[in-house]
Amino acid sequence: MEKFVWSDEYSVGIPETDEDHKKFFDIANHLIDLLEKKDVTKENLVLAVDRIGEYANTHFKEEEDMFDTENYREAPQHTAAHELYRRRVNYYMRALHEPDADIRQLASEIATFSIYWLSDHILLMDKQYTIFLKQKNS
Repeated sequence: MEKFVWSDEYSVGIPETDEDHKKFFDIANHLIDLLEKKDVTKENLVLAVDRIGEYANTHFKEEEDMFDTENYREAPQHTAAHELYRRRVNYYMRALHEPDADIRQLASEIATFSIYWLSDHILLMDKQYTIFLKQKNS
């Protein structure tokens, strides 16, 4: 599985947010690292998936609080995208705890989903609020 490599195209121009996004990708890349090990345990994979979900929730909350503070007009659509991610991670967490779960497959799916979802989300949605903030504060 291919890991995510940060490039300037993903920068939203807000250093703190860029660092959050890099950390998000690092967590997904860590999950990929675990999947490359033959002796990885179910517990380690579940912890890594849980970490992705927790980090996403923290980051999304910070963004959503900023939307409220700045009266961001596109907040409902942006928050709906966050909710889609939350629901998907919750689905994977439930699936991981099923007795006949294919842990490696599910962990691979959540890593891939996270990387592609976040890449698209940054380029399509996060950059929009960056433009909004820059226009509002100029």
